[in-house]
Amino acid sequence: MYKSYHAWFFLLPALVLLLVFNFIPAIWVILLSFMEYNVIQPMEWVGLANYIRLANDAEFWNALKNTLYYWFLVTPALVIIPIFVAVLVNQKLVGIKFFRLTIYFPFLVSVVVTAIMWGWMLRSDGVINYALSLLNLEPVSWLTKKSTAMPSLAMITIWQGIGYYMLIYLGGLQAIPNELYESAELDGAGFLRKQWHITFPMLRPVIFFVAVVSTMAAFKEFTLMLVMTEGGPLGATQTVVYLIFEKAFRSLDMGYASAIATVLFVIILALTILNRRFLDRETS
Repeated sequence: MYKSYHAWFFLLPALVLLLVFNFIPAIWVILLSFMEYNVIQPMEWVGLANYIRLANDAEFWNALKNTLYYWFLVTPALVIIPIFVAVLVNQKLVGIKFFRLTIYFPFLVSVVVTAIMWGWMLRSDGVINYALSLLNLEPVSWLTKKSTAMPSLAMITIWQGIGYYMLIYLGGLQAIPNELYESAELDGAGFLRKQWHITFPMLRPVIFFVAVVSTMAAFKEFTLMLVMTEGGPLGATQTVVYLIFEKAFRSLDMGYASAIATVLFVIILALTILNRRFLDRETS
């Protein structure tokens, strides 16, 4: 006979992994944010000193501004565009599986490899500027100009992420009963009206999930900035996570880096709660 402790027995390995690699490190980071620690010398309790320093740190506010800008560029696109792509590849057409794989393939490529590949393409003498020259257009300083560096990184993120979120939406689409679409057709609804009145409302929980996941991914993005721009030009692509990396592993200022990480956690948590409340209001 099934008993509740059987379920806990199967959950135990996952709970242990979460405890060791998620909860304990998170608690340790919060505690470390109240200390001064440079790895070499013993830890010293400094209270709120790191947070006071953070509140007056222009570099942190610039990194936060860049992070919010990157999030604004990436998340709406990754919430909206994959819906339409998923609707298109959900049609029963010859060779549609090939198109699904083609769109999903960029997500399978390592972010480092993607960054190196796009770095070559976006160089001043890269293939993209060469294509612009064939159209008699001026070359663009994609990664070395403040106004274009962050949009270029956002474009790469969107290109790589569309296939992943398309797959999530595709699962949601295939869970919608066909009877709803058939009833709409009998009422004379066309393709667009079916999507607006059936697909989008039924996908609201999935849209919320994608919004939360893409938001967390945007706030945690680090590899593109490290490999392609190193936070430049002039700090234009220095995000909060990149700043944490610099303070923790280049300056060995672990306490201050932990304070920044704690603030980032609070921001992501607040955005997640806001998204949840917005979805609840829309579905009520």
